[in-house]
Amino acid sequence: MLLQDYDHHGRSWTLDPRTGLLSPASGRCHGFVHAGGEAPAALYADPSDGEPTLWFQYGRRRWDCDAVTAHQSTGPNGTRRFTVEGARGTALELLYPAPDTGPFDPTYDWMDAEGDDFFLWAAGRLTDVDTPSRTTLLAHFRAGFLPT
Repeated sequence: MLLQDYDHHGRSWTLDPRTGLLSPASGRCHGFVHAGGEAPAALYADPSDGEPTLWFQYGRRRWDCDAVTAHQSTGPNGTRRFTVEGARGTALELLYPAPDTGPFDPTYDWMDAEGDDFFLWAAGRLTDVDTPSRTTLLAHFRAGFLPT
């Protein structure tokens, strides 16, 4: 699965959905991957799927986004928590520090925060299952896009 690197624009990777391993690649991307951390995390659509499906993957584990919900929250000390909830309860829970925003910037807003945090962005895309934006995202990922 060819994916654009969420944190390094212009870089793309091939994700092996069975192993969760990444290798450098180029071409039309079908989603985004966050390569930092303990394991790659990705949100993508596989154009070869018979039924259009949006997938969230962490390492070797992956979930059909129609069958789970994702949440992201920030604790009082700045620790972030990202969870994937399925029919049997919590399927994934990640605790991680908030991205370092550098020196105080009065123009830093929610768009910057989302751009700095893949899990915040992914949770935002997965909250509303029946929204037109989710349908558009799935169609965009299936069609593929050139990395920027």
